[in-house]
Amino acid sequence: MNNYPLISVIIPCYNAERTLARCLGSVVKQSYGQLEIVLIDDGSMDGSSDIYKNFHHSDSRIKIIRQDNSGVSRARNKGVKIATGDYICFVDSDDWVEPNYCEALYRLLDQKNADISIVEASYEDEKGNVVFHKNISEEAVFDGKKALQILLEDDIIQSHPWGKLYKSSFFNDVHFPENLKCFEDYSTLFKVFDKALTVAKSNQKLYHYIQHEDSLSHNLSPQTAYYFYLAIMDVFKFWQLNKDIKDNPKITRNIIRKLLMVLKRILRQTGIADMRSEKEAIRQSFQAFLKYSPFEIGLEYYFYLRLYYYYPGMYTKLVAKK
Repeated sequence: MNNYPLISVIIPCYNAERTLARCLGSVVKQSYGQLEIVLIDDGSMDGSSDIYKNFHHSDSRIKIIRQDNSGVSRARNKGVKIATGDYICFVDSDDWVEPNYCEALYRLLDQKNADISIVEASYEDEKGNVVFHKNISEEAVFDGKKALQILLEDDIIQSHPWGKLYKSSFFNDVHFPENLKCFEDYSTLFKVFDKALTVAKSNQKLYHYIQHEDSLSHNLSPQTAYYFYLAIMDVFKFWQLNKDIKDNPKITRNIIRKLLMVLKRILRQTGIADMRSEKEAIRQSFQAFLKYSPFEIGLEYYFYLRLYYYYPGMYTKLVAKK
């Protein structure tokens, strides 16, 4: 495969000594040989460095970059900046991939003349047990606008950076937001997909996503939930300006559903005096959705949007009782 283009595999790492050996082991054994493996150590304080140093000693394709603990967004941004490959894919240090992960992504992209290719994932716990069964769609090729629409519908395609292969040039002016400690991918992937003319999707499960019980995204504190709100609003602002998808009811309902979920999580875990400005920001953002009829967004969403916008105290009491 010496004549194949170079793929840069970017691996952010923070205190991953329990999982890093399996992750790196699965990447260095890829059947696609033209790899550049960029590992960014985000200030790990455990034994992660011993593990990646051992791999680096025996594999010259691995580049090690160290930074003070600054979050996964800065780690990914630094990895993208350093990467020299024609294509970029991501693997998280908690996860691992099948031996043909990169090869399948590249072949799909090449055969379909696509700008982005996608494979499916197996969602597992730390013991390898499947914890979530996602409906797997058939292999498909989408034009860029349709792929962007499907991404924002958050069903067939999700906003995970991993499990995908991208043209490196797509990240020239796109960066993961460093002000968000989590959900940074949700406010980034739509900007990348907006550049694609063609997106190809496989139904092969080649990525193993490991869900941890203590992860930020699965244990939403009020502040973490507010980070999600900020990411949702990034999508909302884009959605408002994009004429091709602005009136898509499924995207509209998905944004409203997520906003109400975030609001409920914050209200149930805070007192009246807590996070006042954040709650008000969410309330004000509801105004943009008041124009939609119950036929467009459903009676439940129609009711709850108005209840919190006009009577936030009443909505808070209602949510607290459930």
